Amino acid sequence: MKLPPDVIRYLLVGQVIIPSFINAGITLGIGWITFRHQATVTVWVLDKGAVTDFLGACYLLPAITCLIATPIVRGQVARGQAALLTVDMTGGWVRFFRGGLIWRATKFGLTGLICLIGPVMAGWTLFGVDTVATPWFLFAKVTFATLLGCIVTPLIAIVAMTDSPARTSRKLVDEHRQRD
Repeated sequence: MKLPPDVIRYLLVGQVIIPSFINAGITLGIGWITFRHQATVTVWVLDKGAVTDFLGACYLLPAITCLIATPIVRGQVARGQAALLTVDMTGGWVRFFRGGLIWRATKFGLTGLICLIGPVMAGWTLFGVDTVATPWFLFAKVTFATLLGCIVTPLIAIVAMTDSPARTSRKLVDEHRQRD
């Protein structure tokens, strides 16, 4: 990937640092609401289990982030606050994630789940415990979600920044017509 310095700065500040705090806060809030009445979290159960929660995050975090971030980034591109990128600048991988917003979010979610199912299962297996204290689980949950968000949010933004002007905003298309 060959991105200009201003794009890298935009991605670091607007798509990594700021969303990290939002991600951590939302994850902690949802985790607290879900698990606050439990002294421990069972690792290997379907209902409110640690592994189930982590695997859900592997799908839901990228999918929901895509649904939220894509329109925001498209709007920033349309207003000139973010650069419009080409596939040559980013690499051909962005083509896979193109499509309608719901389809794009589904692809990001499934990619997150497929890429992380092995590491999540292996990680919890290596811990070798059947239960984990809820505060430690919440710490692990927030850390995992924040790190995952730091990876997927800029990737989602890059894909949105490569959308054609017609897909980013009708306003941008109208501006191009007025210039020509």
